[in-house]
Amino acid sequence: MIAVKICGLTRPEDARAAAAAGADAIGLVFASSPRQVLPGKAKAIIAALPPHIVRIGVFVDQDPDWIARIMDTLGLDRLQFHGSEKKTVLRRFPASRVIRALRPPAGLALPRRDPEPAASAFLVDACVPGSRGGTGILSNWKYARGLRRFGKPVILSGGLDPDNVSRAIRAVKPDMVDVSSGVEIRPGIKNAARMRAFVRAVREAGRGKELKKKWMNIL
Repeated sequence: MIAVKICGLTRPEDARAAAAAGADAIGLVFASSPRQVLPGKAKAIIAALPPHIVRIGVFVDQDPDWIARIMDTLGLDRLQFHGSEKKTVLRRFPASRVIRALRPPAGLALPRRDPEPAASAFLVDACVPGSRGGTGILSNWKYARGLRRFGKPVILSGGLDPDNVSRAIRAVKPDMVDVSSGVEIRPGIKNAARMRAFVRAVREAGRGKELKKKWMNIL
């Protein structure tokens, strides 16, 4: 099955709705953003989740010592680095817990070598100058599919919604899909019906149980 991450949660009630919809993971944005949450609010959101939901913290060029404290205090399962962090920063954390976000522009050639050895998974988001995510713009699907050659799980993000996620899955064959703005009423406020519709579309487009072991490496 293909895993589902619902990112940019800002309210405990939305966390409960995401879990009820069938999400496998949620994302909490700790960087400056309309969807930013402070540690106190993040703690309340996490408390609203059942234990099987994976908690992923999203960070953008922030102090690694602070990130480590947040990870330990809140019990985050994975760290998604969405900025221009150097390899030395990522290597301060276990590779098994690091997700590297990439924002390849259209036409970018796939590198011959793993673009981020310090990460255990890639997330491909849209390339929008001045923005780090949550834009509603589609990402570079060709690049995302090409990343599969490096043997790591690929998370597809960028402009996904209940109407286009099936097409994205067919084109990219990702291990996980990540949605934020595509299931929102407004930035940070999720729509329960759209979350259910998104998860349903992913399940219907899923490629079967053969992928379960691979995406479990993400989760």
